[in-house]
Amino acid sequence: MRNMIKVLTVGAAIASVAALPGTTSASAAVDPVMKTSCGTYRLPDDHACLMARRGRQVNGWRVTVNLHAQQRHGHDWVFGAAWVGTGGRVWIERKHRGHTQILGRKTSLGDGAVSMGIDGAVYDGPGYKARACADIKGGRLQACTDWY
Repeated sequence: MRNMIKVLTVGAAIASVAALPGTTSASAAVDPVMKTSCGTYRLPDDHACLMARRGRQVNGWRVTVNLHAQQRHGHDWVFGAAWVGTGGRVWIERKHRGHTQILGRKTSLGDGAVSMGIDGAVYDGPGYKARACADIKGGRLQACTDWY
């Protein structure tokens, strides 16, 4: 009986250890996107500024992206700015009548902030919406602002 208890205990311990990596990976992969206004990152010309963050600052894997909406020459114009680290990307998405279009992608060449601007009226008129998205190298930790 004592040997049977040892076998069951060792078997249970191995099974629990074998299950840990899957559980840890799944919980690490589920990293919610926090969406807010830009706060101190708002620019003087912004009439709206939205922010999205994903990841944890402590381990260095974090995406922060801002959508800056400004008015120029009577038209609405937006651009995205992101902190994504080397190899991360930032882009703008425009939605109209249920169709979403990706308007360029810019890859960060260094660890500083990277911005992606579109000349002209990126979104303008009834039914147009825009948002900024970013990810870190390899397409991980994607974050998008709310639609504006």
